Amino acid sequence: MKEQQTDIQISGIDSRALSALIIQLNIARRNCCSYPKGHPVIDSSLQKALAIYNGLLIAQEEIIIGVTRDSLMVEDVFLEKSNLVYHDFAGTLFEHGIGALVLHPGLTIDELENFTEILNMKREDIFIDGGIENIWKRAAISAIRVRAIRYDLFSTIEEQTVGCGGAEPSTEDLWERFARGLTRGILDHEGSAESALEPELLATILNRQYKTVDDLKSDYAQTITDFMRQGDVFHSAAAQRTDPYYDKLASFVANLNPELRHQFLNSAFDIRTAGRESVAEEIINRFSPDTVVDILEEVNHSHVGVPPVIMGLLQRLGQHATPSHHLPDGEISDKDDLYQKMRTIFREHASEEFIPDDYQYKLNLIIAAVDVPFLGHEDLHDMMGTLATDMIEVHVSDILMLLVIDDPMSEDTTNMVESLNDMCAYFLQTGDYEQVLRILLQTRNERIPAELRRNFQEHFSQPKFMEEVLIGLHIWGKTKYEQIRMIITEVGEPFIDTLLDKLAEEESMSLRHFLMARLQEFGPAAAAPITSRLSDSRWYYLRNLVLMIRTVGDVSHLEGVRPLTRHPNQRVRQESLKTLLHFHDPAAEHQIFLDMESNDHDLRMAAIRLAERSSSQAVFDKVLSFLSRSGISTKEHELKSVAAQTLAEIGDVEALPHLLKVLDSRSVFHPVLHAKLKLEIVRSLERYPLHAAHPILTRLSAGKDKLAQQAALSLRIISGR
Repeated sequence: MKEQQTDIQISGIDSRALSALIIQLNIARRNCCSYPKGHPVIDSSLQKALAIYNGLLIAQEEIIIGVTRDSLMVEDVFLEKSNLVYHDFAGTLFEHGIGALVLHPGLTIDELENFTEILNMKREDIFIDGGIENIWKRAAISAIRVRAIRYDLFSTIEEQTVGCGGAEPSTEDLWERFARGLTRGILDHEGSAESALEPELLATILNRQYKTVDDLKSDYAQTITDFMRQGDVFHSAAAQRTDPYYDKLASFVANLNPELRHQFLNSAFDIRTAGRESVAEEIINRFSPDTVVDILEEVNHSHVGVPPVIMGLLQRLGQHATPSHHLPDGEISDKDDLYQKMRTIFREHASEEFIPDDYQYKLNLIIAAVDVPFLGHEDLHDMMGTLATDMIEVHVSDILMLLVIDDPMSEDTTNMVESLNDMCAYFLQTGDYEQVLRILLQTRNERIPAELRRNFQEHFSQPKFMEEVLIGLHIWGKTKYEQIRMIITEVGEPFIDTLLDKLAEEESMSLRHFLMARLQEFGPAAAAPITSRLSDSRWYYLRNLVLMIRTVGDVSHLEGVRPLTRHPNQRVRQESLKTLLHFHDPAAEHQIFLDMESNDHDLRMAAIRLAERSSSQAVFDKVLSFLSRSGISTKEHELKSVAAQTLAEIGDVEALPHLLKVLDSRSVFHPVLHAKLKLEIVRSLERYPLHAAHPILTRLSAGKDKLAQQAALSLRIISGR
């Protein structure tokens, strides 16, 4: 393989567009998983991905993206392996059995939607349905094709032969194929009649071929792992894991140079035999004591963190108490001497520099012991728990941040800052908002130069970062609300437009309230961005925008609100008038007066309700006039009832004489509605000043009818205040 590159230049492919496509495809996949089908967020992300895809394929007839377990490649060139989005997307494809994506022009939105839905299927469902190729065929996706991972090519046993009348299986020695494949630069899975190389000779060839660390960037470990995994997991016949095979592997590994041996053992720890033991453990059990000590010395001197290897070697030493049948008699002649070497290695230098604290504590106990104890399953589980990916990422980000703060002018600072930015994206995807907030707060440290602090701020202000933060509202729920709120507060005003975009699409009422609360916390700074969106066509969005202007704006922001008093949607009109009245806008006062004179019953009712917010005497007098109107039909009763409630909210005692006239009047044609109106007026007296309402209620309570009973109740209520 060639060395990975950040910016690929192959066959005229636009590397930036390719990167943008992968990122947007991953976003679309996650959105399809997080939102219900048909949601605007899904449609938007699919449209963005489609536009990038079609733009990229204009000048290309075909682009093939190779897939490994955690990385992507184009024409044998790895895309940026440190990119966490690439890592995430590659892992998803690999888990679904996809070995390569083949892109052709002409992708449609339906095909893209089917593509994202397939990527959100569970792995077991894919295999139940006949594998990725069958599912792809049924989905009718022609512009994007897949090349499935062919697990059958890794088989070391022809199952058809095994099934025929007890004949011996036609197999080839696994070691021979392994050796031959390494010398060719690939691992051949199909077998041939060529003779095998001896382990020592094979190791010598590889040591000669790979003399420097740079040569190892081709990462042969992945190829080795894939080969051995298929031999042991998918076809786990005991005959294929015989002692001679592992003896050869042990001899081969022992003769590798330190770098190749380090890479091989790390990959082998990922592979399990049928009995669930690690393949590396099988190999280590066959190492000589000198080889064990040599490896430990290499680890100690190079300060390379290889916890799996350390654990395997410790387990190997623990088994010396009862010599393994795999080792020849007399091989370990001086156990105490070997233990002493082990203790010396771990006492040298500062091993804690590359071993986590919890892990180091356990190792210190081993060093202090007279004999090296056997590590039980529970101890191993506890120690390995400290090496979980998320724990490592958190501690690595803390270290990088401390390095940046300690020496911000270092030539490595740019790379460390880029790594921190990538880690923040990873933490958001895994829901670790606390760590994102921690990094964000540390970037404010005054020891960091102002220009570098601005660079950090620019990253946190990028739309894709802020969108990822808000996606967590759906994915993680209320448990993350407070942490998300704090991130929004720390990032500051750049978040305003992203919050407004999210508010326009959000369907959940509780999340709309959350978003609006965050916007209103910005105060006057949010007023101009909100006002700039008042031409939007969505009435529900406009209503929320106008409501927020009432909280964060001032009279200078009313120019965009005034036209909305004539909006076709009544709820937008009402919210606009409320906002204008809040700022005592004369135009709103006049509009309410005109609406109360309208022949439209609903419009008049809405205007009367809004009149309580008005300070205009003309509006007040107009409300009073509704009580003096003759007639008490159903609609008239509604108008008079609303007028009485509005007057009570205003609380002006000038209204009381008009109310008394209604209370002292009678209705011949509509006595029931008239009596109901009187009861409503008596209840409304509770909201007037006590000195003015008390005498009226006292007089009315002297009777014995329902009106007197309501007056007595209202009198007790206001007296209790």
